[in-house]
Amino acid sequence: MKYIVSLLVLFTVAASAQELPSADSYAVNFDRNAVRTNTGRRLTAITLSGNTLTIPNPMCMYVDFTPQLFTAQPGQTLMPSVAFTGAWMQTYIYIDLNQNGRFDVQEPGPQGQLGADNELVSFAGMGLADGNYNSAGQNLADLSDVQPPAFTLPANISPGFYMMRWKIDWDDCDPGGRVDEQNSIIKNGGVIVDVLLRVTDEATEGYQLIFADEFDLPNGSRPDPGKWRSSTRSGSTWNRWISDAEEVAFLQDGNLVCRAIPNPDTSTDNVPMLTGAIETRGLFSFTYGKVEVRLQVDPYTGSFPAAWMMPQPPCEVWPNSGEIDIFESVDAQNTAFHTIHSHWSYDLGHKNDPKSSFFENVNIAQWHIYGVEWLENILIFTVDGNFVGTYARSNDEDILAQGQWPFTHPFYLILNQSVGNGSWAKNPDTSHTYETRFDYIRVYQKSSVDDAVRDMPLQPIIQHQNTAAYYDLLGRPYPATARLRPGIYIRDGKKIVIN
Repeated sequence: MKYIVSLLVLFTVAASAQELPSADSYAVNFDRNAVRTNTGRRLTAITLSGNTLTIPNPMCMYVDFTPQLFTAQPGQTLMPSVAFTGAWMQTYIYIDLNQNGRFDVQEPGPQGQLGADNELVSFAGMGLADGNYNSAGQNLADLSDVQPPAFTLPANISPGFYMMRWKIDWDDCDPGGRVDEQNSIIKNGGVIVDVLLRVTDEATEGYQLIFADEFDLPNGSRPDPGKWRSSTRSGSTWNRWISDAEEVAFLQDGNLVCRAIPNPDTSTDNVPMLTGAIETRGLFSFTYGKVEVRLQVDPYTGSFPAAWMMPQPPCEVWPNSGEIDIFESVDAQNTAFHTIHSHWSYDLGHKNDPKSSFFENVNIAQWHIYGVEWLENILIFTVDGNFVGTYARSNDEDILAQGQWPFTHPFYLILNQSVGNGSWAKNPDTSHTYETRFDYIRVYQKSSVDDAVRDMPLQPIIQHQNTAAYYDLLGRPYPATARLRPGIYIRDGKKIVIN
């Protein structure tokens, strides 16, 4: 069989990933650390098309809310609103559409018209030469309404991350805030909030399913051994009583059932309970992609189930190599937790710089889809497709050197039902059977080769000039003389396509 390949330059992570916009580069016309003196006006939340972000400290005059984000699509009409106490203020919304590190703003035209290149995209009201208008062209009797009109993203906007600014001010379109003596934004009790807008195009996102288990083998079966192995018992809370007994990890009615059960024979295994945990370590791992897992929990005091990811060995010791918790719950709390661990967040204590753990109030006894999208520079957590929180890669090289972003190497999957030890989840009832059911888990990854690359001329390989191994996209090595199946491989720091 004759193999042909096309060579592609393998760009580094820094070159291929968009650097997230930093709020520091977007001007504010007052001290960012100012605390409001006008307590009668406060912004407590901003909402975009049904997705709400709660302002953590309504007393602040400036809120850097990155890397929290809203998500939209090119050409989408978006409905903004604010939760604001007080009247006689206006909301102004800006988007750095050309991604040049500032908001390029022009005064609105007659009847509040905004040009296509104006990065002021919506405003609740402004006094113009022809009267009081909002950006929808409505003539206003006065400027008492703070709620901004709907606006439409440009149809040709490229997918990516954009800085978005929400400003509440009095009759002024300056994105930095009005600071004249008569109507200072601080005196009036306004506020500026910077947040990311992620623009995605579902039709061109390019995600492809690379791993899935629907757990549809016959009842009583063990999980597919080609995909899963039992986790290993060790000294941590989650794995101290792990067992490979069939009773704690099996398939039933199209679900994976993981249990923690009373130990039926302590004479041969001197632990009070046996717990079920399976993982793809050594069988499947990946770098960057999207994971979705549908599960339900039987809530009970002492319960501690999880769906999570750990780095594929060989790797640094924990937590230097990182950990991504897609879902955890404790006891009978109707709360889903989503957390990352790293040397920066755990050992050095920077749990809020940036925020490294999020939670969502859900009925854990019902089925929900918990997800994480892992990009080169950000982790995005979701529940039932709704945004929950993000953890972003720092742009500061000193912070990166302290282990803030270890998420650059392959991770594998873990599904388990464990029990607490009293530190977070409470001590278990060792006579109770704990259970979590997993309906499916799916992993998606973006295609590595675009259409332009696929159309490149293909050159035959006559013989290999060195003995360097190939690696597939799961990190598995192959000898340089191996007869490779069609697919994408890495060799000598370059991608090759085998057809």
